[in-house]
Amino acid sequence: MNRRQFIGASAGTVAATLAGCLGGSGSDATEFVTAFEGGRQPTQVHFNPWNASNYGQTYSIYWLQGTIATHADGTVSTDFFEDISVDGREVTIEFSDQWSFWNGNDITAEDYFIEQEIWRYQNPEASPIEGHELVDDYTVKRIYKDEVSPVIAKSNAGGGTSAPKSVFRDYYERYEDASGESARQEVTDELLQMTIDTEEFVEEGYGSSLFKIEDFNSSETLAIKWEDHPWADETDLEQIRVYPNVESGTQVEQLEKSDKLDMTQYITESQRPDYPDNIENIYELSHYNCQKYILNWNNKHLANRSVRRAIIAAIDIPSIVDAAAQTGMLASPTQVQTGIRETIEDQYLGEDFVDSLIDYPVEADEERAISYMEDAGYSRDGGEWVGPDGDATDFTVITQSAVSQSQPTNVFTDHLNEFGLNAEMEAVGQDYYSRVQEWEFDIAWMWHVALPYWHPVAYFSNDFYGLLAGDVNSDSDTGPTGVPFSLDIPEEVGAPEIGGNGVEINPAQLMVDLEGASSEEETRELTRTLVQWVNFDLPAIIHLQENRGFAGDVENFDFPSEDEFRMDRPNPGPSALLSGRISMN
Repeated sequence: MNRRQFIGASAGTVAATLAGCLGGSGSDATEFVTAFEGGRQPTQVHFNPWNASNYGQTYSIYWLQGTIATHADGTVSTDFFEDISVDGREVTIEFSDQWSFWNGNDITAEDYFIEQEIWRYQNPEASPIEGHELVDDYTVKRIYKDEVSPVIAKSNAGGGTSAPKSVFRDYYERYEDASGESARQEVTDELLQMTIDTEEFVEEGYGSSLFKIEDFNSSETLAIKWEDHPWADETDLEQIRVYPNVESGTQVEQLEKSDKLDMTQYITESQRPDYPDNIENIYELSHYNCQKYILNWNNKHLANRSVRRAIIAAIDIPSIVDAAAQTGMLASPTQVQTGIRETIEDQYLGEDFVDSLIDYPVEADEERAISYMEDAGYSRDGGEWVGPDGDATDFTVITQSAVSQSQPTNVFTDHLNEFGLNAEMEAVGQDYYSRVQEWEFDIAWMWHVALPYWHPVAYFSNDFYGLLAGDVNSDSDTGPTGVPFSLDIPEEVGAPEIGGNGVEINPAQLMVDLEGASSEEETRELTRTLVQWVNFDLPAIIHLQENRGFAGDVENFDFPSEDEFRMDRPNPGPSALLSGRISMN
């Protein structure tokens, strides 16, 4: 590269630089530019964390100061809080007085208190948290309804920077004054419609990270080092430029391969010939992320357990994963349908338990798929499966339009059609997550992890990012995807049928209980029950275990070693950048 520019990326991946953008600014030799994987354009996102539609989930990583880091071994660390202590039902969180928003307002315990109370008020009956107590300006207590496991308590203790008190205090006070569920719902309905667009976010100085946004447009964001940040002296990088890696990410891929990026995605062996020699792999992480296909039981065919089992037998998971790997993803096929990341199965399930579960085919097994369909009372008519009432299957399969999702989902859909299950894929663009929450699909691609943890609660989160059962306080018999609140599983782990010894469970309630588990033993017990349910009933097919990592320009930049900075955390590349751990050579 003829200019010393640096680029980082989301999820520990991509970065890129372009000259002459935003009116020609950015010629400084210490510019750092990032492109974030799957990120939407800055002009299309907002910063209200309770409004899921177009929330800047990935984009905000760069602008909101992180508060805790979870690690692959299950531990939790913090460079933000002074201390997090757990005593029975109480979690005490102590703030430092060195943090502030870009507008100069101090980040205090009240910011945390208001943010967390608003989250609790979304469903206080189902929440495992009884409430929060503002002890003083820099201390807050979280009180659980029951004694809580220290690991869960600390993993859930992050927050305090995404909902400034100056903006959200009014919502908190209105929740406090609400006389009942109906009045509280009115506040929630209004909150869910509220947005803070990027322009307002910048002008009002609501950010808090090491780099402060100076300018942005639909194509990029320019940010300069914020000298008032506690870590400003840790790096000599003066500004960064962030590019959204939207849809196929073709622009970013071209920049990577033409030596225009200083930090890129992890380079696989097959990709190595296309990348410049000065870009070397820095770190590979066995990530917490997985991917799945949600099966909507409101479709009468998918409501049949044997049909769901036929689907997993008919598809060839390695081929689907290979299609994802061709887009640059580091991935491997899921071996056992447990619902949690394979790397934590030993810790929370044990090898004997996993070995006892139903062993569904990983590679396509047509004979077994046929057997499942016949068990369900279906027959083949001209290569097409027809149900007991004479209706053929007709599945709408939706996926995000980015090539890393649409390409493997196309393979998945082809497998269904080849087996005689009629399926049509629909690729959805920027509004994909809003579309998913309308529940008008039969099968939907989705990430499979709701929280940045290597912990069962990240997967059994009772939302579409994890495994969805539904609102535990609902008056309905089923959740939004047709999963009953009350259902039976076999008494024996791994039994293919319930037989005469069924055990009644409520998956939604079990997920609530898991979040409030008081010990590691209780966590394992609840996790095993939920895993048995997933393995028996297949509410989703978790097909892909994702790894992530990043590479960088080692000729021009110094990257931290694992001894200098613990990188087994969410988004290791951006985390190193935003902690001031990447500097010029």
